[in-house]
Amino acid sequence: MLEFANLRSEGAMDDEVLFSALDRAEAALQRIERALAQRKPVAPRDEQLRSKVREVVEELDELIRQAAA
Repeated sequence: MLEFANLRSEGAMDDEVLFSALDRAEAALQRIERALAQRKPVAPRDEQLRSKVREVVEELDELIRQAAA
């Protein structure tokens, strides 16, 4: 048990550093939430194009796999 206590004290973060890291993480989450709230809805046409691009990329991946085999 003494070994664990020593490891813990040697590797423990300073409370101030921990609170600072948590504050930065919380601020980052708030920025992400604001950015998501400001996003414009995706138009149906955009989604169709994205779907088509995904299909084409999958086909290219398959062709590359076949060529490498």
